[in-house]
Amino acid sequence: MQWRPMSKVIPGLSTPPHLLPNDGRDGVTHRVEGQGFKVCRIDASQFQTGRDASLAVGRELDFPSYYRGGWDGFFDLLTAEFQEKPRRVIVGLLNSDVLADRDLRLFVNTTWQLQNATETIESEGGGDWQLEFLYWGAWRPVGD
Repeated sequence: MQWRPMSKVIPGLSTPPHLLPNDGRDGVTHRVEGQGFKVCRIDASQFQTGRDASLAVGRELDFPSYYRGGWDGFFDLLTAEFQEKPRRVIVGLLNSDVLADRDLRLFVNTTWQLQNATETIESEGGGDWQLEFLYWGAWRPVGD
């Protein structure tokens, strides 16, 4: 497998974090699945803490049942899990706009941690694995 830049997989995609409108989700999902990615979905509006976010993502990535959340533990398991099961995964965080409106600090921290996860997998995987995050929502135009 070779790492595929998301801008090649989804033409016109912005730089991370990838904020996408809800109305295009089915088309994007179909496109990326056709290119060999497994797509997982999480309702980001349910996150109350960073632990909630890390636990939800860890569950979607099939982390062991003993994982109880937290970013330190998340990164401890991340590379090991992808080494055991090399794969291409896109995690879609649904209702990300709701989280950003309710708790911008949590949204920013979560996107920062998940971008670090993508970069970790890219640098340590040697192209054999890929992990990406898409943030779906009813995003308002800048200035509204």
